[in-house]
Amino acid sequence: MSKRTFQVVIPEYKYWRQNIKCQTGCPVNTDSRGYVRAIADGDYEKAYWIARMPNPLASICGRICGAPCELACRRGWIDSAISIRALKRFVTEKYGVEIYDDKNSFVQNFKDTFKEKGSGIIGIAKETSKPISIIGAGPAGLAAAHDLALMGYCPVIYEMEKVAGGMTTLGIPPYRLPRDLIQAEIDAIKALGVEIKLGVQIGKDIQIKELYDESAAVLLAVGAKKSRMISLSAS
Repeated sequence: MSKRTFQVVIPEYKYWRQNIKCQTGCPVNTDSRGYVRAIADGDYEKAYWIARMPNPLASICGRICGAPCELACRRGWIDSAISIRALKRFVTEKYGVEIYDDKNSFVQNFKDTFKEKGSGIIGIAKETSKPISIIGAGPAGLAAAHDLALMGYCPVIYEMEKVAGGMTTLGIPPYRLPRDLIQAEIDAIKALGVEIKLGVQIGKDIQIKELYDESAAVLLAVGAKKSRMISLSAS
């Protein structure tokens, strides 16, 4: 008679967090469960801030995110996943950056809410007279600059294209993602003190060694865009 073996796991913080499938499925760890419950309670503003705190591009994600949270949603084991992305879009259209004409007002509201949450992220930067240089104004570069600015650093983004946004601007058609919405997200990040230099090609207009010499740190967020031919044949 063969012996049966069992693996004993002592539940700790990580174990319980992994049971919240929608949140652990999100690359930025958004508390999807939290804002869905806030919406169910009718507190739409609270729902927005729960969605926005870890995600500086929440309004964009409410429209085009691949929604890994929905793929991981445990409700899908019963019938179908909760429409988490659509609910995010619902609250961003009520309280997101797109409703503010003055992005400084949004930024102040955001900082006040952030402090109320007890986060220690604001203003923790070490004193430095040098900026942090970021190469690429796509989602990764913008998100990094957003968080660095909150910490008290002075991020400068260098972008070779004439517009910021990366593939959200250059790869997604306007009918799918309105350009004024992308610009609203970018303007809110700039209102934090982020400088974006467009039409600057590293290696041509400025050498990367110069950035390393002049910056406290350099982040390469150039993306990996590559064109793909559509297979077409004449009938």
